[in-house]
Amino acid sequence: MSAPSPDLFPFCALPAQSFYATLRPLAPLLDGLSGWPDQAGYDALLARARAAGIQLPGSLRFVSDLEPAAYYESHIGATGEVPTRSRNWHDWFGALSWLAWPQTKVELNARHVRAIGRGEVQRGPLRDAATLLDECGVLVATSRPELLDALSGMDWRALFVDAREAWGKEIEVRVLGHAVFEQGLTPHRLWCAKALPVTVDAGYFALTDAQRTARLDAALAAALGDDAWLTRPRELPPLPLLGIPGWDDANRDAAYYDDTAYFCRTRRAKSASVMLESVVENGANTASTSRATSSSASPPR
Repeated sequence: MSAPSPDLFPFCALPAQSFYATLRPLAPLLDGLSGWPDQAGYDALLARARAAGIQLPGSLRFVSDLEPAAYYESHIGATGEVPTRSRNWHDWFGALSWLAWPQTKVELNARHVRAIGRGEVQRGPLRDAATLLDECGVLVATSRPELLDALSGMDWRALFVDAREAWGKEIEVRVLGHAVFEQGLTPHRLWCAKALPVTVDAGYFALTDAQRTARLDAALAAALGDDAWLTRPRELPPLPLLGIPGWDDANRDAAYYDDTAYFCRTRRAKSASVMLESVVENGANTASTSRATSSSASPPR
């Protein structure tokens, strides 16, 4: 998807709970950028990011319109060069995702490289899961584990209606997938993402946007280093994004959730979901992973 005269940072003015909250801290890096970046523009963006203290691989570079001879992930792993199409929203948000989630992006690419090295050249379940998280993934962070049970069980009324007042205070979504960012330019009914449930401590919600993302970035990167975790796409439950309070004004009416074509339960509701935990104990941030099967799911339709 491309556009001739973009507002490359349309998310600065959106509400605090919008799906662009992950990217909002990057706004100062775009000072002086008035149109689609060329190669010099991407190089300047990376220089500003590094000067701002974002810990990026030393070899990382967004290379305009590069067509690598090797596999995409293999090329990035070997050279640090990320092929980036000019005037392209998908790749623009891909570049911003590297700046917002630097540790996670490194580990996602390394996971692909390891799988390719084991012979998974054509994408299999492990690489498919990594791709879904990279493209369509969101992290659902909450200090109330029962809400993650509702997510895994696809109990949308429990998650969005009964717990409406908890959103922004005890539960939130942090977008990782650059395809989700792109789709957010023109959101549509039936818009969904793939969710990674994350348990956090209550202190998480006192952090700034940048601090929250940094904490989740470190925890997710550590988890992705273990190829026995998140081994198939089915382990990521779907999340109907327009059901999130504040993401569509119309969902203030509980009848909004009567649309069973959008807010449906399927046999996926009985499946095990991977989970991530990021908590602060004795001043130290600790992370762990697990799998959970929802106990709240009713029989699938």
